Amino acid sequence: MPTSGVSGGVIRMFYNMFSAPPWFLAITALLLLPTTIAFNAPPDVPTWCGKPYMSTNHSLDPGGQFQFPSHSPEPLLHLTVQPRYTIFLGNDGAGEFIVSAEVGHFFGEALRGAGYRNNGNGSGSEELEIKIHSTETATILVSSTIKLNATRTLLTFPLSVLSARLTPYPITVTGTLPSTGQVFMSLALSDLYILPHRTHGSAVKIDNLHGALLTQSPSNNYSGWTSLFPVAPYADGGAVTPSNLALTGLQTYKSLGYNAINIVPDGGLPDQSYPVESLRTYWNEMDRLGLWNIYDMRFAFQNSTRIEEQVRRWKDRETLLMWYTADEPDGWGYALNSTKLAYRQLRELDPYHPVSLVLNCQNFYYEEYTSGADIVLVDPYPISINATFSIPWHTPCNSTYGDCGCDNCIGSLSDVSSRLDNVLSYQAAIPNQGSKPTWSVLQAFGNQDYWPGLPMREEVENMMMLSINHGAKGLSYWIYPSTKEVNEGAGALGKVLQERDAMEFLFGTELIKNLVVEGGSVDVSAWVIETAAKGREMMVGIANGAYSDSNSTVSVQLPEVAGAVSVDKVLYGSVDWKVDGGKLVKVGLKGLEVGLVVLKLSP
Repeated sequence: MPTSGVSGGVIRMFYNMFSAPPWFLAITALLLLPTTIAFNAPPDVPTWCGKPYMSTNHSLDPGGQFQFPSHSPEPLLHLTVQPRYTIFLGNDGAGEFIVSAEVGHFFGEALRGAGYRNNGNGSGSEELEIKIHSTETATILVSSTIKLNATRTLLTFPLSVLSARLTPYPITVTGTLPSTGQVFMSLALSDLYILPHRTHGSAVKIDNLHGALLTQSPSNNYSGWTSLFPVAPYADGGAVTPSNLALTGLQTYKSLGYNAINIVPDGGLPDQSYPVESLRTYWNEMDRLGLWNIYDMRFAFQNSTRIEEQVRRWKDRETLLMWYTADEPDGWGYALNSTKLAYRQLRELDPYHPVSLVLNCQNFYYEEYTSGADIVLVDPYPISINATFSIPWHTPCNSTYGDCGCDNCIGSLSDVSSRLDNVLSYQAAIPNQGSKPTWSVLQAFGNQDYWPGLPMREEVENMMMLSINHGAKGLSYWIYPSTKEVNEGAGALGKVLQERDAMEFLFGTELIKNLVVEGGSVDVSAWVIETAAKGREMMVGIANGAYSDSNSTVSVQLPEVAGAVSVDKVLYGSVDWKVDGGKLVKVGLKGLEVGLVVLKLSP
């Protein structure tokens, strides 16, 4: 999100300079220095996502495309371990590791033995002897066995065997195959943090198994952890933190249903941040409201002095959710190590909170920029764009040239789900890094530059549903306030996603995407869980891609694991969905209709 309150990149900012305040012009001038130039382009060629966009320049390969691993003809064992959570606290009691021993052809060490060479995975019952230990202290934390080819197995250990401290413990895992005596060893995908428990401020951790965000603060008396599905628009400071210290803007924002906020900072201040005393007043109100703050340092994150000043000032606030560093670094072409440098400093200064950033490009140095984040946001803005010809620059847009406001998009709501799919595929293909939650930033603005139209409430709700259907673990939009209809619609659906009935699915199991649908252009995903209280249940997310109403019968083929019996409850949308012969059925859909339906499954 750029600094002026309009969205996009260098050129989007330039295009609006005529109505911008003086501080914005100064910051824009700084951002147009050579550090913004993409890496394959000559120094005098302005780019976005590495691609020239002006008619006076020619197309070029921007570089930076993600490189997927090559296929090995021999079967490989990929042994990995990762702490279940990004942080543990010393009083949590027990810790968990996520251990996988996948046999495949892309990552890991070659398996010895004719059986593996012949069929790829040896005996289906063969076990791997596992030892997990602290590299620093040599303390064995786990000694166990898992099945060969097992994935995401949870192994527990007592936290008391290591002292709580602010620095992490490197972790090593070894696995031995008894049949061959072959030993496999690897470092953990991420270090183990066991931090001193908190008595002030907040602590926020990520569940590396399912991507959930969990918090501890005065609101739960520092006892246990509370799950949070963030619905957190970027907000115009003039609307929520005005200079007259009126609190009604924040109160209105919270009342709409949002549980977190990113207040866009003022890049014109000396520290390119927020007026300190003013923010202190407003943050007191956020504490009172229970509104989590995503502290935005988009202008300061490349300055280590400013990072230290701002972190030391705010790190002990009780509603600090996370730090936000780079805003579209791939578009601006920031130094590839800039996000990682900021990340390392932030983790040293404050290990209690995760670090996030947003990417704008579809495929431009993903691995390098996201190495500086625990949470990755993506912000494709497809509504009302011309996807093939740039409205402000009168040039074509393709993979090597042009800027149409949504990088490599087709101008459809499905650009949102496609971008999430892209990012999740990149992340899964980075060796020795592990998973990272992805959040979706939705378009809630228009009537400018590349976007001549304003999104409707139905479009924003549809993008929200597409996002969770494709793995988003948090939602945002640019920018609040939007229209009254969008503000209210996004807040209403957001409230549902924050409730336990939805979160236990979103944060409790793996997503089943792209269910087969007959009778319409509908995106459908499902989540299946089992609890002692309710037995087996399935939540189904539905997003109709058609803008016009239809009277056709729509049927969704439910996953084979389902055994659906009946509709148990409707969390959002129409109550007319029925279960019939292993399918979820409804007669007629409204244009862009969305729904969240919970089904009762057979035991």
